[in-house]
Amino acid sequence: MPTPIRWEAEGTAKITLITSCKGGVGKSTVAANLAMSLARRGRRVLLADCDFDMRCLDLMLGVENEIMYDLYDAAKGRVETEKVLIRDERSENLWFAAAPYKGGRDITAEEFSGIIDSALEAVPFDNIILDTPGSLGVPAVLESARADSAIIVASHQPSSIRAAGQTGEYLKNNRISDRRLLINSFDFEGAATGDRPGINEIIDRSFIQLCGIIPHEHQLMLGAETGKLACQLRGVNAAAAFDNVAARLCGLYVPLFHGFRGMKAKRQVKRLLENI
Repeated sequence: MPTPIRWEAEGTAKITLITSCKGGVGKSTVAANLAMSLARRGRRVLLADCDFDMRCLDLMLGVENEIMYDLYDAAKGRVETEKVLIRDERSENLWFAAAPYKGGRDITAEEFSGIIDSALEAVPFDNIILDTPGSLGVPAVLESARADSAIIVASHQPSSIRAAGQTGEYLKNNRISDRRLLINSFDFEGAATGDRPGINEIIDRSFIQLCGIIPHEHQLMLGAETGKLACQLRGVNAAAAFDNVAARLCGLYVPLFHGFRGMKAKRQVKRLLENI
């Protein structure tokens, strides 16, 4: 049973990195859906795209045509930070800040910290979710300067599991002690038959405590291409999976696969749980 991340004293914002030094593991999908799940639980959430090389969260959220200003504009004082914040129409509790379309690597740690402070003055956020690039370059250093926790995303791929462990060590050296593993795009059938690494193997090889598992579902990937999140899709277990992670982040204890539907999924879950 994953141990929940405990919130700080009331009135402070929890700043969480969604990260891995490997690209292609679904960090942005995780960041967008987890932010929405927290917002649906009544948390005031700021989701910030910190991939200064290739922004994509605006596409996943379906707000690409609403962006007038981005984090670079706020960092360099071109506009007030409040003008960068876009409120998501699907939830009154979710705001989004876009990465610059080009450039942004010259944003300093002080400027980035200033954006966080200004955003908190504009809206008393409970959570700030920072989506990071697939590297451990300058953006990660800027973000970790203010983050107090991290969710490290991995898939079944051996390279992503190794990258998760390396990312954990990097963040530990940057004084982020609250590091949790999220297994994304988990293949239940492959894990149950032994064709893919199972839950315990991924945890053991990454050396990071688990906070949740997101199932592999084709609909979720299609949704990301059309600006739809898991909560808008029919017949997917990903919505329950992200809500489970959000619940644990709020300090609640819920079973690992709580709310999953479908007899096939239930049989696979039972087989997996017998080996945990």
